Amino acid sequence: MKKPELLAPGGSFLSAVAALSAGADGVYLGLKDFSARKAAQNFTFEQLRRIRQLAADKDRRMYVTVNTIVRESEMDALEEALALLQALEVDGIIVQDLGVCDLLSQSFPGLPIHASTQMALHNEAGLRVAKELGIRRVILSRELPLSRIKELRDAVPDIELEVFIHGALCYSFSGLCLASWELTGRSGNRGDCAQICRSLFREETGGAYGREGHFFSCRDLFLGREVLKLAAAGIDSLKIEGRMKSPEYVFNVTRLYREIIDQGDALSEKEYDGLSRRAELGFAREKTTGWLHSPHGTALIQKEFPGHRGARLGDVSSLQGRDITLRLEGDLSLRDGVAYFTEGRREPIAFSVSLIRKAGREVHIARTGDVVSFPIPLDAGPVLPTIGQEIRHLSSRSLDLPQPREASFPLYKVPIDLDVSLSSDGALSFLPQGGTPFACTVTIDRAARPRPFAPILAALLAESGDSLYRPGKVTFLNKSGIADDRIFVPPSELKKAKNDYYEFLRHNQPRVGRTTPAAALAPTGDFSPSPLGAQDLEMLAHRERLVPEGMSPVPFVGNDPGILSIEQLPDLAGFRWLPMPPVIAAVKEWSASLERLAQTHPQTRIACGLNNLSHFDIARMLGSTPNVWFFVDFFLYAANRRAVDLAARLAPRLLFAYEWIEDAAATDPSDTEHRSTGRVSTVRIGGDFRPPLFYGFGCFARHVLSNGTCSDTCPKDFQRSLRQGGNPFSVVIRDCVTYVFAAPT
Repeated sequence: MKKPELLAPGGSFLSAVAALSAGADGVYLGLKDFSARKAAQNFTFEQLRRIRQLAADKDRRMYVTVNTIVRESEMDALEEALALLQALEVDGIIVQDLGVCDLLSQSFPGLPIHASTQMALHNEAGLRVAKELGIRRVILSRELPLSRIKELRDAVPDIELEVFIHGALCYSFSGLCLASWELTGRSGNRGDCAQICRSLFREETGGAYGREGHFFSCRDLFLGREVLKLAAAGIDSLKIEGRMKSPEYVFNVTRLYREIIDQGDALSEKEYDGLSRRAELGFAREKTTGWLHSPHGTALIQKEFPGHRGARLGDVSSLQGRDITLRLEGDLSLRDGVAYFTEGRREPIAFSVSLIRKAGREVHIARTGDVVSFPIPLDAGPVLPTIGQEIRHLSSRSLDLPQPREASFPLYKVPIDLDVSLSSDGALSFLPQGGTPFACTVTIDRAARPRPFAPILAALLAESGDSLYRPGKVTFLNKSGIADDRIFVPPSELKKAKNDYYEFLRHNQPRVGRTTPAAALAPTGDFSPSPLGAQDLEMLAHRERLVPEGMSPVPFVGNDPGILSIEQLPDLAGFRWLPMPPVIAAVKEWSASLERLAQTHPQTRIACGLNNLSHFDIARMLGSTPNVWFFVDFFLYAANRRAVDLAARLAPRLLFAYEWIEDAAATDPSDTEHRSTGRVSTVRIGGDFRPPLFYGFGCFARHVLSNGTCSDTCPKDFQRSLRQGGNPFSVVIRDCVTYVFAAPT
């Protein structure tokens, strides 16, 4: 069995160092801009160079995230950043935005494209379209069971697949959350998520409050030894979440999975438990295997407390005053963090251990199995644990990592093969492979004693300072008329020529790195101009008018394509409107149902809404069905011209594209800079449309109302009212899918 890549997060410079030190095969990290973890420290270009060199020294890989939605006004800055990343020869760019994907494939073929989990790729059709776009690797949606992952691996064997194995889970389906933007103005699609899902909600029934809890706060994914099943299935990369986490978290979680992958079944239970415990001390909520064993999810929600719970330390065996005694289930040091939960409190009572007694003596450290006592400080409050109560271990000083200076790590330098020529008139010319030539003039003379000039030149060029480049193979072409070992150039002039050349390179990057050709998009036939006029588009800005009959407030048709009816679809602007749900498992069945619907009503034009990359495959299947047209719906996040143009190349008969819904609400209505791409008009959503804040496959009925099981009497179609503070919400369950809407006040 081929070992999969183990990929660890680098939210800060020290976390990236910790990941590589712990044995990660690769590290993924973000720029200061264009990163889906805006609150992480992220990286300057100089820091990227240092991590790139560290990875190269260890024969490891470095991936950079550009996994946010990118506005048209930011595309030039992004292009500059991508040019630097191509110069660094990074191993992949992780993207969400279709326009960024198109920019990479067309202009930066040396940068491998990885589709972020934010793209919500979950079926064979999505993988096929991704491959067509030149995407090398797909990071699958987290909401897939092992059986489905295996099917995808077998169905599309020639694209790399990456799967999350550990860390925080979102309640909403990957990439389809609008809650943070809608409620706070902070866009999760711009890396600024306010984590609304971790908040406390109350159920409201008949004007009275019922149960309360963190109804949408998922437990943390912890696959442990289960990752060997993913390895056996042929998954290329196993990914640890955590760019917001500490270096200690990154190091210990990476160590856990490094040993599991390397040792397999030979890893002893004792060693596994020790590694797991150290991983939990970095940061851990309650554990779940997520969707690995069930398409409905297993034990997904932690309603009581959404934060770090650490590892078990033991149960209180006696209590004397404020001193508690327990038998340790892990090593304990002074200044370690511990906590306990008490009835009536959602937050734990946490404190630092200031004194440890073992057998009546004060000690600095106690080991697993020791019986110890320590005091609960007065500032922890008056509520004490009871006999038998669990004590949690939140942090361990013994796991603290050293903090090396960034400057102690060398900068990565791109090697450039150079032809350097010297003419009789003193013209010194540098011609890098694939780059722009540079020339200057130096004084040449005959040396008093023989000394080869080429090694002098090569040694001087190697002194490249903080330049991004260094010489690779240097070929000296002597056109001076003086023997090679008799050429003399004043050292000061030669040094100045070298410095001027590296300054020139700073502004004129040579073409270095991989040179794989850009992917060619499969043609969709002749472009058909949209028959919609300005008044039609103005009417369609009211996206709420496209909600299918019987589905309100859910803005898509139902998940079962077999029950599609023409009467269900709104009739506007000469079309029947059919917005497809973002997640479709049975793509062929959907395509067949749409084709039957169109053929049954040949005089009716049907407009299908595209809400996922996989929908372009359906559009291609329906390419020869002339009365089926398409539009880019709001979950495809069309925020720039390239995204819209790409959609027009992929989908036949594209009517228009809805602009990125988050940007449209924040943009001055008078700004029409990107309301048309030349071929396709864009429409800014307005009116009274309420998009779903969450689109979750962790069914509210199963995981909140029924504690993780399905009731035989569940109608699978009902609503609940919730409140978060003064904000009302509506939870809608349709066919085990949960939609959460902000309710009108």
